[in-house]
Amino acid sequence: MNTIPTTISASKARSNFYTLLGEVANKFKRFAITRRGEVQVVLMHPDEVASWDETMDILADKKLVIQIFKSELERKTNRTVSEKKLLRELGISPKELK
Repeated sequence: MNTIPTTISASKARSNFYTLLGEVANKFKRFAITRRGEVQVVLMHPDEVASWDETMDILADKKLVIQIFKSELERKTNRTVSEKKLLRELGISPKELK
């Protein structure tokens, strides 16, 4: 099988459609398809689309983004609590989690 460039014309995409589908489905590749030299669509795996959708939902929630940044700062400055200590403070036995 020939290597297909990641940006291809619509006519080449049409000629290689099943090959493109296989590359996207099995190798998680993505292809930008052009018409008259301009990208019109991107062919990508549904799991990757779902991942992008989830990321966009997270980024749209300002409170959640702020909390993520605060949590990352706490992690970087070693202001964390061990799992063992957290469970003890919450009164949860590790056996209860199994």
